[in-house]
Amino acid sequence: MNMSPPPDPILSRLARLRGGRRQPAPRGKTPAPPSRGGLRLPRPSFLSALALLAVLIAGWFGYDDSAPCPTDAKLTGPACAVDGDTLHLGGHLTGRRCSGGELVRLWGINAPESGTPGHRKSQDALQSLVAGRTIACSAVDRDDHSRTVARCCAAGQDLSLSQAAGGWAWDYAKYSKGAYAGAEAAARKEGRGIWGAGE
Repeated sequence: MNMSPPPDPILSRLARLRGGRRQPAPRGKTPAPPSRGGLRLPRPSFLSALALLAVLIAGWFGYDDSAPCPTDAKLTGPACAVDGDTLHLGGHLTGRRCSGGELVRLWGINAPESGTPGHRKSQDALQSLVAGRTIACSAVDRDDHSRTVARCCAAGQDLSLSQAAGGWAWDYAKYSKGAYAGAEAAARKEGRGIWGAGE
């Protein structure tokens, strides 16, 4: 006569569950992703995916990645606008004529030349940005005309960016590598400055 105790129903049920179903992961631990060919693939985090998406969007739409105003500016002082992309640092304005001081070409943009549509308005726009302010410039290069090429700011604003965003200059991609392409594109789309119907 077999006197073994009857099987415990709870233990029997647990045994069936273990045999037929995948066990849940312990609390606080994320199950490992399935492996392919013995190689365990890392699970991308939400933040890294979001960062990658931001980089792709910035590249696609041409957002401005221009550096902030220079902190090592060695060229400072009042200025006047020769045209939409050139200043006389330390110069003064007599009527429409800007003279004196050091000739400085703004880095990364190009503006309408003398005698072309938008030239005077582009000069006026730059003059309004520099009038009565101390301009801080950091030299980048010298151009073919021996002018200093510099990144310049007034009241914490990048003058090249302000001119491109206002539609008074365009991104000079040969040198800027597209730093102001986004600002130019937005000005074109909205018909600002030289991109307006009146220009």
